[in-house]
Amino acid sequence: MQTQIKGDFQNEWVKILSKGLITIPKTFREELGLREGEIARIKKVGRRLIIEPREIAEYEVYSDKELKRMLKEDKLSADLAKKAANFWPDLA
Repeated sequence: MQTQIKGDFQNEWVKILSKGLITIPKTFREELGLREGEIARIKKVGRRLIIEPREIAEYEVYSDKELKRMLKEDKLSADLAKKAANFWPDLA
């Protein structure tokens, strides 16, 4: 398909495949620096989807030590876990 340029906007029609897969046009990937296997963020704003390369998307990186600390802090005590299991038996 052909890329259409109108003002600051470039657009191209893409086909949505099974499981919602689409192919980002090569020219867009090259311009944005999106490469196979890399992480990108997609967000929904109103009725639009915005895909941002990792370099410009805001995200946080945690060390293994920080992750272990957070998991430890989130762990329920045995007493609280038992109360939760009684309150929500379908989650046990």
